Amino acid sequence: MKPLPLALLSAAALLLVPASPAWACASCACGDPTLTSMGGEQPFEGRLRLSTMMRAWGHTEGVTGVDAQRLRELRMDVAVAYAPRPWLVLAVNLPLQAREVQDVSLGLERGWGLGDIDVSAKAFVWKDKEFSPDQLISVVGGVKLPTGPRLHARDGTTLGIDAQPGSGSVDPMAGLAWQGFKGNWSFLASALGFLPSRGRDDYRLGASVRTQVAAQYQPSPTWAVRLGVDTRVEKAPDTNGTPEESGGGFIGYVSPDVLFSPGMDVVVQAGVRIPVVNQLRRVSSTPIAVLSLAYDL
Repeated sequence: MKPLPLALLSAAALLLVPASPAWACASCACGDPTLTSMGGEQPFEGRLRLSTMMRAWGHTEGVTGVDAQRLRELRMDVAVAYAPRPWLVLAVNLPLQAREVQDVSLGLERGWGLGDIDVSAKAFVWKDKEFSPDQLISVVGGVKLPTGPRLHARDGTTLGIDAQPGSGSVDPMAGLAWQGFKGNWSFLASALGFLPSRGRDDYRLGASVRTQVAAQYQPSPTWAVRLGVDTRVEKAPDTNGTPEESGGGFIGYVSPDVLFSPGMDVVVQAGVRIPVVNQLRRVSSTPIAVLSLAYDL
């Protein structure tokens, strides 16, 4: 597993290195000097943003020593977003994942490879003024497609569903987002609904609603700090229509981040998602470490 994340991160970094210092500043072009991560940028026609995000996380299902199963994942998302119109942003995201699953008997499964690609569109339906708006409202829609291959162990047997990077399902999503800007401060609030379909082995993840509220303070053009609250409420997954014993419920995270711009149109973000409220059934989660890099063309 170790060589894979290093290779992925190196490849993504090469993709995001500026090819020419003569390109104009994307933030200046949209009248917005705020440092933003992928998905939080203000649109202007022709804006192209490349990004990569690394996440390390895990959870344990069941009761330790009885039927516990531990999952650990290192995931790298490579994404591109393009604004063909001043009010529309189209995005494509490709995940590369390395997963490890260990059951109570210490049996171990490892799988790594391409995950399920997702495509989305974000339409800005209202802003308080035409140039450099202070408030924006957008609607978001998208779908995750079953592009991840089914993985097998060395002996030819199929890996379990939890070790697979893809679910084999078509999962639509939709939601609303609001962005606000005032001096050195910026704010974000969003709510997204996910409705997974049935995938491999007749397994289906539960429908969920995910929310995010965040405030960012930027005292300098080169760095900013952000604090957010992320939540997820979800239905339990099921197989053949029978709900799983683990999963379903509510979880909330406190999410501090630091954003830094080492050069024009480049933003590095580092942070952690700390679970502070966990009402998921028979599931305990680890903090989620996040490191991302975004580059505007």
